[in-house]
Amino acid sequence: MRQVVLERPRSVVLREAVPPVPGPGEALVRLRCGGICGSDLSAFRGTSPLVSYPRVLGHELLVDVEACPERPELAGRRAVVEPLLPCGRCRACRRGRYNCCVHLRVMGVHVDGGLADAAAVGLRQLHLVPESMPDDVAVLAEPVSIAHHAVQRSGAEAGQVAVVFGAGTIGLLIAHLLVRARGCRALVIDVDPWRLEVAERAGATALQGDAAALRAAVAAATGGELADLVFEATGHAACTALTTELVAHAGRIVLIGWNRGPTAVDTVALMRKEVDLLGSRNSADAFPAVLRLLAGGLVDPALLITHRFPLQEAAQALGLLDAGGAGALKVLIA
Repeated sequence: MRQVVLERPRSVVLREAVPPVPGPGEALVRLRCGGICGSDLSAFRGTSPLVSYPRVLGHELLVDVEACPERPELAGRRAVVEPLLPCGRCRACRRGRYNCCVHLRVMGVHVDGGLADAAAVGLRQLHLVPESMPDDVAVLAEPVSIAHHAVQRSGAEAGQVAVVFGAGTIGLLIAHLLVRARGCRALVIDVDPWRLEVAERAGATALQGDAAALRAAVAAATGGELADLVFEATGHAACTALTTELVAHAGRIVLIGWNRGPTAVDTVALMRKEVDLLGSRNSADAFPAVLRLLAGGLVDPALLITHRFPLQEAAQALGLLDAGGAGALKVLIA
């Protein structure tokens, strides 16, 4: 059995391993396809504060259930994997917010992930995929769950105007949800013209420019009132700082991107405008709703999935993203 192992930053190998044996409450699954995301790229670059090495990568997973002693009816079905392993006991877990569990472990980050020929996965983590759903749609369930949670946190309402920093996969999926599921107008900010074209094809309005130009554009789009909602999905300090410039009085800011460390924010602006500042991490109980949204045509996978690699070329896939490959968004490993 083969596993994609990140031995240390920028060193990816395909390692032979003993096939797993599922324990109590687990199923044996085989990888159908998996996505590479910004978290994987941070682990590859050595900039993630959460990853320890060596680590089997992979947390955006579409699998075939091969064997499930406790629920044999699942065998032969496709499923997506919820990659979170919460403790179930801490304050966050007791409140149903296991996505920010004090002792949270995430597949491919804190514990080994699923970019391997086979893996043992907890039954609680498996969400069956409708038989009519194409693989390219189903494999997007995990990143859509991240965007879904952020939009839920924002309380977005029809007719509101939202600014989204970042036209990467998560930012674009947030824009999809705002426009297609919440009836909002989404203004997406990025420095990459090609990614902004993708945002426009998703129904958003593309913005570029310096701080003054962006503030003028958002003011023009809102009759001078600025944005009801601002989503920061880049993890860049300059974008985080700019959120307070673009948010309206009594608006909301949702932080999704991970900054590399503490970041300056204008707290006077937050208080003067009485802004709600919200963090958003992972998702909780989102997969059933996400699968229904995907079944309803929320996302056109052709807009997001740009590259595919076989398992043995996972290093090349990460290298493409690391180099900032032109026209690269969601990269799949089959």
